This record gives sequence, structure tokens and C-alpha cells, in this order.
Amino acid sequence: MSLGESDLRRGIAVLDQYREQIEALAQQQDLVRISLEEHLRAKETLTQYRHAGRGAEVLVPIGANSFVAAESKVVDKAFVSIGSDLVIYDEIEKQVERLDARIKSITEAANAIGQRLAELQRRAEAQGAAVQDLYERLQSRPAPGERS
Repeated sequence: MSLGESDLRRGIAVLDQYREQIEALAQQQDLVRISLEEHLRAKETLTQYRHAGRGAEVLVPIGANSFVAAESKVVDKAFVSIGSDLVIYDEIEKQVERLDARIKSITEAANAIGQRLAELQRRAEAQGAAVQDLYERLQSRPAPGERS
């Protein structure tokens, strides 16, 4: 194998690594987006529940896009998970503040992933162009033993 072919193989290996990293980051980005949507939905639901007031008819999700009708009783407090299977009963206003902090953190993470993804895509494009250029140069050069 010639030096040029070896360089081409290395270049392709680097390009493959970039593509794997891009795919992994894209998956992370999807997970972060889902988490952000969930937090925004929770914030909106808590806010709307509080504004609906006591005695309002509300729909309670039970899974698989199914709901039951219920009547609101306490509209200034709700249960919230604080991790490790711990749930507290706290004021909705405080919960919204916690959600806002999480939303900010998730948004920052999403932005960081987006920037990293864009950088990797730029590098992959440059690597792809370099590999293509090297391949074309190897194709246009005469084979060993041939005269040009």
C-alpha cells in the first residue's frame, strides 16, 4: 500500500469518527429537546391549573394519551418529584421557579450541544473535502510501472 493510500485510509477513519460523534450528539440533542419540552409543558400546566381556580374541571393524564376528568381542589400547591423517588407537596409558585431554573439549565445544555454539533459538522465537511481531494489525486496519478 502506498503512502497516499495509507493517508486516504486514515482520512476516512477520521471522517468515520466525526460521523459517529455527530450521530451521538444528535441523539443527545433529541433527548435534551424532549426534556425541555417536558419541563415547559409542566410549567404551563401548573400555571394554567393555578389560574383555573378551585372547583374547575381539569383533565388528568393517565397514560397512553388517555385522561380522566377531575375537579381542582387545592390550586396553590402540587406534588413534585425532587429525585430518588422523593416527592414533596409544595407551592406551585416555588415549583414554577424550580422549573424555570431547570429550563434555563437545559436550554444552556442544548445550546452547548448545538455549538459542538455545528463545529463537528464543519470539521467533518472539511475532512470529507480533504479525503475527496486526496482520492482524486490518487486516481489521477499513474499506477506503479506505468508511464505518464
